[in-house]
Amino acid sequence: METLHKPEHNLHSEKNFNKHHDPYYKHMHKDWRFWVGVVLILVALTIYTMSVDFTIQPAAPPVH
Repeated sequence: METLHKPEHNLHSEKNFNKHHDPYYKHMHKDWRFWVGVVLILVALTIYTMSVDFTIQPAAPPVH
């Protein structure tokens, strides 16, 4: 005999399939936007470090 009642809290239903029940910071390392942000920050830090604080002209030679 087939039952017509379907449980509302089925964990495998399509409605609940993509919902995360834990906080975002616990699974954000799987998100591509997180890694794009990490790469952009590292590129910005590298450019800032290699450009000597964004100076246009080269640093003056040390005075002896």
